[in-house]
This record gives sequence, C-alpha cells and structure tokens, in this order.
Amino acid sequence: MKKFLVICLTACSLFLVNLNHPAAEENKAKTESVQLTEAQKTEIAKIQKQILADKKILIEKYVEYGALSKEEADKMVSHFEKHYKMMEEHNFQIPPHRPHARHTHK
Repeated sequence: MKKFLVICLTACSLFLVNLNHPAAEENKAKTESVQLTEAQKTEIAKIQKQILADKKILIEKYVEYGALSKEEADKMVSHFEKHYKMMEEHNFQIPPHRPHARHTHK
C-alpha cells in the first residue's frame, strides 16, 4: 500500500512540474512563418522536385527487386506527389510542429 501511495504521489508531482514547462512557451512564439521571396520559393521548389524524382527512382528499385508490389509503389508515389502539391500550395512553408506532450486545440 505504501508503494502504491509513493508511486501516485510521484506521478502527480511529475505532472504538476510539467504544467509550466518553458518549452511550451517557446513553441507558441515559434509559430510565426517566414515570408519567402520568389527566388527562394523557386530554389526550394527545384530541390523538392529533385527529392520527389529521387523517391520515385528509389520506389522503382524496390519494385524491381521485389520488395514492393506495383500497387504499393503506386500508392507511395501518389502520396509523395500529394505531399509535394500540398507544400506548393502552402508556398513551401514547413508546417508547425505540434508537441506530443501537450496538444493545443483551438
């Protein structure tokens, strides 16, 4: 019984200590996005297209070696293309990271 009480008190104290964690305050300040110039967007788009092409080549190799089926490869390539289009729509801004410990719901 004493062991159980000690464990409960320890868990409660750890929870209370993390309520005002400084990292939670820092994440709120970092949510501002940087405005990229057209030249920067063009350069990032070029790199992202190259990454997409390399991923397609990699997936094709996995299909060639029999590690993936053609259907699985098509799904993966489709997902990569959707991700690229989403990044393009959002002007190649990195989406904000949501901390796992505290989800902020609006």
